[in-house]
Amino acid sequence: MDWQKIVLSETDSTNRYVKELAAAGAPEGTVVIANKQSAGRGRLGRSFFSPEEKGIYMSILLRPDIELSKAVLITSMAAVAVARAIERISGITAQIKWVNDIFLNKKKVCGILTEADFDAEWQALEYAVLGIGVNVGAMDFPEELKDIATSVSNECGFSVEKERLIDEILKELEQWYPTLWDGSFLAESRSRSILLGKEITVIDETVPGGSYPAKAVDINELGNLIIERDGTMQVLNSGEVSIRFE
Repeated sequence: MDWQKIVLSETDSTNRYVKELAAAGAPEGTVVIANKQSAGRGRLGRSFFSPEEKGIYMSILLRPDIELSKAVLITSMAAVAVARAIERISGITAQIKWVNDIFLNKKKVCGILTEADFDAEWQALEYAVLGIGVNVGAMDFPEELKDIATSVSNECGFSVEKERLIDEILKELEQWYPTLWDGSFLAESRSRSILLGKEITVIDETVPGGSYPAKAVDINELGNLIIERDGTMQVLNSGEVSIRFE
């Protein structure tokens, strides 16, 4: 992959910035990196904690020739690549919480947000914007986050250079991106899963109480989470799940 980096001192959202570049015809491999985001976004429209100089706020333009139904695989593939990069730098086992979060020592260190545009007639992707946010430097988290979030430096006990971790992430993505078409990355996605075999809570606003308990059983060939609920197997192709650590 011929990575073409654009480094910004600040932007509202690197994903939004790359979507504008994509619409203007920017090539695959365009990478936008910001030192600060004023309106970083996570999944489900949530804000993303983006302190200046402390994290990696990066979005990558991809133009994979895949069906829309397989778009979730982009996030799953990227999670494997980022987990491997963080683990190599930190020396700590990095785990994946389906579908887009990376954990170190049972705390979230990275979130991934993939946004896509597609051709309605052909039901195929026009492009995908892969947003990656990693807490890197030593950080003091707000009260509501300190028990559930961490940074790479906080966990490994030494200062991690953002540029080195960015290079490792791009190196891993270059290796794993070709496996998007055959799904061979899914074996590592399963082995790194922090959910499989565990009791979880599925967030679902369509049910009374807004959630229900289930057991995470497997990840299928489309990157969907297989759960067992009331003795029945179900497939989650999107949504939010949580797990309580002992």
